[in-house]
Amino acid sequence: MLEAWHLWVIAGLVLWIMEIFTPGFVVGLFGTACLAAAPFAGAEVSLKLQLLVFGIATVIMMLGIRPLILKHFYGRDPKIRTNVDALIGKSGLVTEIIDHTHGSGRVKIEGEIWRAITQNNSPVEIGRKVTVREVEGNKLVVETITETEGNAS
Repeated sequence: MLEAWHLWVIAGLVLWIMEIFTPGFVVGLFGTACLAAAPFAGAEVSLKLQLLVFGIATVIMMLGIRPLILKHFYGRDPKIRTNVDALIGKSGLVTEIIDHTHGSGRVKIEGEIWRAITQNNSPVEIGRKVTVREVEGNKLVVETITETEGNAS
C-alpha cells in the first residue's frame, strides 16, 4: 500500500518529467516542492503541515530559485542577433530592381535571396550595393551604399 510520502515523491517525479516538455521552469518547481514535502509525510506529520511545507517550498522556488534558473538557462546576450535580425547592418547586392510601385525587389545577402524594399520607397537598380537597415515581416528594408561608403570599407 502506498504511503503519503510515496505519493509526494511520485507527484514530484511526474511533475519533473512533465517539466522536460514545458518551457519556463514552472512545473519543475512544483515537482521540487512535492519532493520537499515528502520527508514530512514520511515523518507522519499532519496533512496541513505537509501542505504548508509544499506551499512554502513553492514560494521559495518561485521567488528565489526560478529567476536564477531562468537567467542561467534562458539568459541571452542582447548583443547577439540571430535569425533575420543578424542580417541588420549586412551588405548585399540588388538582384531584382527594387521598385515600390511594382512591388518588386530582391537582394542577395550572404548567398541568400531576400525580398527587399527601401525606407523611402525609392527605386534601386540591379547591381547596386545595399545595406540592411531593418526587417519588416519577410522583407528587408535596405539603403543604398554610396560610392564613398563602399570604398571606405
